Amino acid sequence: MLSLVTQLPISIGVALLINRKMRGASFVRVAVFAPYVVSLATTAVLWSLLLEPSGFVDELFKVAGLGSLVHFWLADPTIVLYTRFVVLTWQYIGFGIILLLAGLQGIPPELREAAAIDGASAWRVTRYITLPLLGPTIRIWVFLSMIGSLQVFDIVWILTGGGPANASTTMATYMFLDGFRSLEFGYGTAIAVIMFAFCFVFAIIYQRYALRRDTAGALTRAVG
Repeated sequence: MLSLVTQLPISIGVALLINRKMRGASFVRVAVFAPYVVSLATTAVLWSLLLEPSGFVDELFKVAGLGSLVHFWLADPTIVLYTRFVVLTWQYIGFGIILLLAGLQGIPPELREAAAIDGASAWRVTRYITLPLLGPTIRIWVFLSMIGSLQVFDIVWILTGGGPANASTTMATYMFLDGFRSLEFGYGTAIAVIMFAFCFVFAIIYQRYALRRDTAGALTRAVG
């Protein structure tokens, strides 16, 4: 849920920005998408070095006069969840931006031009034309984000191992630690089946209530 209320507005805003004709747009697109193609292990090791005590992040806060904000980013149970979210956002937000950018480029520019001719402001064009037409792409991103959040393992395991005090544990790390690593293979398999059931039920419900109109529209256009 945190990714939806934070990453989605940022992704839409950046996608709208780089969808315009501007100098350096290609570089910006590469820059925002680059973290997504970096391996998860590399991302975890990189951020573990940045977030270690007296590391780059701590020194950056001190130089900016915000030394009071320095914490044990990966060892404090009260903030480790948010630290993990920042790292995952850095890794995956580029995918959302590029996905939404592709959706924006699929919107006929004539619709926005006609609205502008009728006197609609840029905000009203975005609100009443761009965002509704971007709806199918947003719903796909939400689906992929939710399914992915249920399967997060690599970054969390390398950064914290699910700690401290299980504060950053996910279903995948719990399955590995309390199941297979403890040689409780039956227990670990049961957790894996439950994870699959969660993903499957969510996919069915989401398809039934959120994606049905998009799918029906695509089939109608294909038949026509």
